[in-house]
Amino acid sequence: MNSLEISNKKFWSFSAEKTLNLLEAEKNGLSEKEATKRLEIFGPNSLPENKRFTKFSILLSQFKSPLIFILFIAGIVTVFLKEYNDSLVIFSAVVINSFLGFYQENKAENALLSLKTYLKEKTLVLRGEKEIEKDTSSLVPGDIIKIYSGNRIPADAKIISENNLLVDEAIITGESLPVKKSSKPDNSRAILSERSSIVLSGTLVVDGFGTAVIISTGAKTELGRIASLVKNFEKEETPLQKSVKEFTIKLGIIIVAITSVLFGMGIYFGQDVFEMFITSVAVAVSTIPEGLPIALTVILAVGVERIAKKKGIVRKLLASETLGSATIILTDKTGTLTEAETKLSKVISFSNKISDKRKLITTAILSSDVVIEELENRLIGRPLETSLVREARRFKISFSKVHQDNQILDKIPFNSKRKFSAVMFSNQKNKKSFIGFFGAPDILLKESNLSPKKKLLILEKINNLAYSGEKVLGVSLKEVKNSHLLINKKNPTKNSEFIGLISFRDPVRKNVKSSIKKALSLGVKTVIVTGDHVGTAESVAKEIGFIFKKEMVLTGSEMEKMNIDKLRKILPDIKIFARVTPEQKLLIAKMYKELGEVVAMTGDGVNDAPALKEADIGVVVGSGTEVAKGASDLIILDNNFQTIVSAIEEGRKTLSNIKKVIVYLLSDVVDELFLIGGALLTGLAIPLNALQILWVNFFSDSFPAIGLAFENRSEESKGKPSHLSKDLLDEEMKFLILIMGISTSFLLFVIYYSLIKLGFELVLVRSFIFASFALYSLILAFALRSLKTSIFQYNFFSNSYLTSGVGFGFFLMGLAIYYPPLQNLLGTVALPPLWVLGVLSICFFNILSVEFGKYLYRNK
Repeated sequence: MNSLEISNKKFWSFSAEKTLNLLEAEKNGLSEKEATKRLEIFGPNSLPENKRFTKFSILLSQFKSPLIFILFIAGIVTVFLKEYNDSLVIFSAVVINSFLGFYQENKAENALLSLKTYLKEKTLVLRGEKEIEKDTSSLVPGDIIKIYSGNRIPADAKIISENNLLVDEAIITGESLPVKKSSKPDNSRAILSERSSIVLSGTLVVDGFGTAVIISTGAKTELGRIASLVKNFEKEETPLQKSVKEFTIKLGIIIVAITSVLFGMGIYFGQDVFEMFITSVAVAVSTIPEGLPIALTVILAVGVERIAKKKGIVRKLLASETLGSATIILTDKTGTLTEAETKLSKVISFSNKISDKRKLITTAILSSDVVIEELENRLIGRPLETSLVREARRFKISFSKVHQDNQILDKIPFNSKRKFSAVMFSNQKNKKSFIGFFGAPDILLKESNLSPKKKLLILEKINNLAYSGEKVLGVSLKEVKNSHLLINKKNPTKNSEFIGLISFRDPVRKNVKSSIKKALSLGVKTVIVTGDHVGTAESVAKEIGFIFKKEMVLTGSEMEKMNIDKLRKILPDIKIFARVTPEQKLLIAKMYKELGEVVAMTGDGVNDAPALKEADIGVVVGSGTEVAKGASDLIILDNNFQTIVSAIEEGRKTLSNIKKVIVYLLSDVVDELFLIGGALLTGLAIPLNALQILWVNFFSDSFPAIGLAFENRSEESKGKPSHLSKDLLDEEMKFLILIMGISTSFLLFVIYYSLIKLGFELVLVRSFIFASFALYSLILAFALRSLKTSIFQYNFFSNSYLTSGVGFGFFLMGLAIYYPPLQNLLGTVALPPLWVLGVLSICFFNILSVEFGKYLYRNK
């Protein structure tokens, strides 16, 4: 068999048997040997990768910045004017800035690519007559796959059998409504959207289940053909990056206007035209934080990597910043607050006969959707159902024996709207046919044939179990005379016999209580939103330390009776939502957002996807469905609530680092404008020449800025955090930038003015101001490690990246002042020891002013 033999076949028009024959496949699956052979022929089942940025293209993109272009033009001008020293420094600055930009962007690109290694999609496939889970990349034409609600179709496949199979094909056909699938052949002329007998790679199963044989993989699928049409790939720009870009453009316009005024003033006061041109360009370039968008990308990427180390996978780069803005977590109960190791607790048959208990368990097992993977000797299915099968051995009930004794005729899988699963089966011994139901006990009990009095007694039992923390499920049975009776009609449970209860217990995770307290200390409220019984939810809430009153608990049925205005009014006081539907989860997320909350919501099922999309941060447990994962921003691999809180904490660090870098990069803007503008207004020589300004900008500030990106302190520890994609400069940042800019520039200008008036040599005074300005910028990074805590209250050398960056900056400044070739280049002279002491004193005074500014803001 080769790819040409099957690529042009109209499989949708063939029967399942003919398709299997053409693919040289059988219903019990390919052997591993045959599958390996076909994998070599057809290649892995993966789409062609999007065009990636090469290292060369990333390097080349650094020269596309208009600001670098301006600097480059300035360098060319200095060459024509034979100012070769200026040219050398300007071009060196261009190269070094581009290298730093390359380093940062390449690191961010690699961080994002590395995330792919954390998540691997698997598919249930028949190999050698056994059902096993395989990576989707290893699937080949002829493989028989199992498809069921909540899964993404791994390859194009022809349906062999199905039960109420509905597939969302919008990703391929644009059809907004789910499509009903069938194994019956279609017309050979049917267009893609009309081919009901095949399922397409990348589409989502929204209901039902079935089996199918793969007909195309990888690039040969319909999704692969669409992907191959995309020639160019552009990396998505996040809202935060767009906000920064807009800010940079606005700032650039302002700075160019100001430096134009500086240039005009310089000419008016008799300064050399060439020197003023170079100085103006240098001021314009150095005061615009052209590297800010790249720096933010690095910070976000570092945040993503840190969250990944704590078993949380951020699917979108911006989500690492959004996580830091979260103010409320709407969490499910099972798996996140509890261990998700559901254990069978009680089997309650109302006759208390062993035979009736066996009937109860047998019916529940038949209604469950569990598969035994013999190769690895493990159960695959919903945790509760696999636990039922495992624990049934206590009652000497074998999963395989149950299926040998009973032939399954029809089946409805469990979903969160129906709240029960159903199975029609024929008992091989007594030849009778039944429909068994397994699910929410209150729903099954309501439709049963029991008397009202009996129903009330059982309902009381259900509530008692639920309030003690048990997960309670009911089992109903209905004998049917017609074995062809469909069970997917509107109300199949009507008049069924309610035969008993099965309860499970899922222990609360040990670290949940402390994690909720930690979230609260971060200003994040936790609310339980579950489809479980209100008693179960309350029991878990008490165990994890929730303090609540009865009016703080709301059920789905109570929500239905409320109008929106009343619900909106009581929403801030609710701590537990129980028995809610997926539609109600969506409404809850919307309403909290309307109240101004930044919402993180957990989910795992197909029907959770709309709510996860609506939430600011959709969180899915690692065992969740592919549909839910596709709608999420964060996947927690260990299904643990603590991981969500840890991810939010890392998000806070990301937020904090963004603020620090912005403040740091903008802090020099006011300094340079005040110093140069003040000198021009007072008729003094300009205190910093063009090369000195460029030296500080490119050789001094760049390394600490990189170090701050790796800062591991959280500054957003209390109250509601700012959302930087909406407000790039918050009140605190503006305050600190102005305090630092005005205080330091005023001090430096007064000292410069005084030294010149006292008659000191200009080159010595310039060298002194140059060293003071540069070293203060370096030491400032230590003070900005925390915007809220005094520098004297933490070890400011604990960030090795920052310490190394500042240390290297000091080394470069030492060369600039004392190394003769650089002295000639930059126009500096060696500073005597007393002057060095003066430089250090100015740095110390300026750091104190910054700390005073932080103190004023903390205590205002």
